[in-house]
Amino acid sequence: MKKILVIVFLFCFYNSFAKNVFRDKIFISIDSLAGYPNYFNQHWKFKEGDDSARALFSYNDSSWKETAPSLIVTEDSQNQFKGIGWFRLHIVVDSTVIGKPLAMMIKHFGASQIYLDGKLIKSYGKINGADSTEYYNPQELPFIFVIAATGEHVIAVRYANYNALKNYQIYNQPRAGFSLMLGLSDHQISRKDERSTYFSFILMLLSGIFFALCLIHLFLFFYHISDLSNLYFSIFMFCIALFFVIGFISYAVTIPVFEMRSVSLISPLLIIASVSLSGFINTIFEKKKLRFKTIVLLGIIGLLLRMLGVSAYVFVTLALIIGVSLEAVFTIIFGMIKRVKGSHIIGTGILFSVLIFLTFIGMAITSKDGFEINGETLIGKVLILLLALAILSIPISMSLYQAWRFASINKDLAQQLVQVKLLSQKTLEQEQEKQLLLKNRKQELEKEVLLRTAELREEKKKSDDLLLNILPMEIAEELKATGTTTAKDFSEVTVLFTDFKNFTLMSEQLNAQELVNEINYCYSAFDTIITKHGVEKIKTIGDSYMCAGGLPVANKTNSEDILKAAIEIRDFMLAEKQKREAQGKPYFEIRIGCNTGSVVAGIVGIKKFAYDIWGDTVNIASRMESSGEPGKINISGSTYELVKNKFKCEHRGKIEAKNKGMIDMYFVEHSEIKQAEVHV
Repeated sequence: MKKILVIVFLFCFYNSFAKNVFRDKIFISIDSLAGYPNYFNQHWKFKEGDDSARALFSYNDSSWKETAPSLIVTEDSQNQFKGIGWFRLHIVVDSTVIGKPLAMMIKHFGASQIYLDGKLIKSYGKINGADSTEYYNPQELPFIFVIAATGEHVIAVRYANYNALKNYQIYNQPRAGFSLMLGLSDHQISRKDERSTYFSFILMLLSGIFFALCLIHLFLFFYHISDLSNLYFSIFMFCIALFFVIGFISYAVTIPVFEMRSVSLISPLLIIASVSLSGFINTIFEKKKLRFKTIVLLGIIGLLLRMLGVSAYVFVTLALIIGVSLEAVFTIIFGMIKRVKGSHIIGTGILFSVLIFLTFIGMAITSKDGFEINGETLIGKVLILLLALAILSIPISMSLYQAWRFASINKDLAQQLVQVKLLSQKTLEQEQEKQLLLKNRKQELEKEVLLRTAELREEKKKSDDLLLNILPMEIAEELKATGTTTAKDFSEVTVLFTDFKNFTLMSEQLNAQELVNEINYCYSAFDTIITKHGVEKIKTIGDSYMCAGGLPVANKTNSEDILKAAIEIRDFMLAEKQKREAQGKPYFEIRIGCNTGSVVAGIVGIKKFAYDIWGDTVNIASRMESSGEPGKINISGSTYELVKNKFKCEHRGKIEAKNKGMIDMYFVEHSEIKQAEVHV
């Protein structure tokens, strides 16, 4: 009994002694280091200034104040950190940790030196005073160390961040200090690798998806400028893609200034994304310009306040986000109630996304301890899954909407074709009845019918000739046979663009009718030339003439055919110039550009058919024309490689083409084939 009482007394005494002696210390064991993340944010002691003796285990820090190492800067405490100071943390380790490889991870916007019992174990950046300190963010990259003995140890951090106040004022970054994690090396390294791989893959994948959607809808807008919904949606997708890029930067970049600059773009992007989403919703559903203009004005005010550094921009941004979200929700709900076509498709995705984001915002506002999604817990994984679905629901719903609209257009076209066939059948039946009636009529009526039939045939011939004048023969025959055409890919097509240099001057000196006559005279000559060389005319846009070789029937001589036609066009225009100079009349000077590559050709729409081509080959051919010189034929490197043995060309070197970078260009002088004179 006495021994038991003695043991109980000693245990109570030791427990009381330990609480008094180690109350400001952190106990570390295998069990305490098993968690993730395992941040050490308490019981740090801090003192400003610099003294190398503060790294020593025996240094007396009892008078230091206890503070969190993050050192948050606010409006009321901007001067609480002078740029450099020391942090000390007393830890007590048991035997389970001795000799075990431990991993320490730190994250900050400054520079640091980490000591264990007075020994430097790691440095990040270089501390050399206010003007020469090199800042580095290790992004919680684990480094390994070992504690050799049980008992009390001291982790001392010499930390410098002379730009803390500047970062707060410029980038609105309040964190001046650091955060530190400690754990078992194998566990921490594997989790860091896993998180890095996971976050990098997910963020880059999502940013790539949204950038692709941005480009697709931007191109759709360029081809149909009157539909502003594609422009607004493209801007919205671009902002979301940048959010993921910024997230990747803040996770991976080790240069603090670059990271803070990137993160500072989030607020302007939120404003732009909200305005573009409102524009998209109003264009698709309500088309209420006054409400959209109000949102645009509020967005401009938020951007100006952000540029001027006025803190009120936070409230403007939050109000804009909430307002646009509510607008989207109620507009789509009313659209569904009114049975607006396609509203249920887009509405489902946007409604789901907005409701999820509003839920997250509400959880963040109502949370007392701060809102954080922890992927280690089941609830955290569910929230991450909901967040991913919310992010992807909008583009998925938009894709479904586009597919639905495409199917609706095809369905309408099919119905129109059925109606055309029915009308044709009725016409045939009426014609048969007419023939029966004509058999019973006299010779005079038969002659009249024959005369009217001949007139109908003549009109049909005129219609067919007009159709062949608009569309290539192959396309016209396909359209008459099937009622539709299919766009085709051509791997090798040479595109030619022309443009008149003195068009503005001529338009000032000639009246409208004279100007049209001059253009018609030139274009008629061009038509004759390209027809002779088997080149297909595509279209004219003002003073620009466009044609292409190698379609609608593919061939291997298209580059040679185009250049022969180009030389004749150039010579024709030079002859016209000399003739008009001799008469003292104004004249045109022509620039010609050619490029060879792949295109897609066909007709689009259901009215006023026009045969057209698309592809980067067309864009580069246009740049060849605009980068050329009057009276010259400017070709790209791809065309030159096909004709270099048949035409004499002059290499111009690599020349900057608008939006295309540096491109090899050549002037075509002449060919060995004598060009025939063109008569119009």
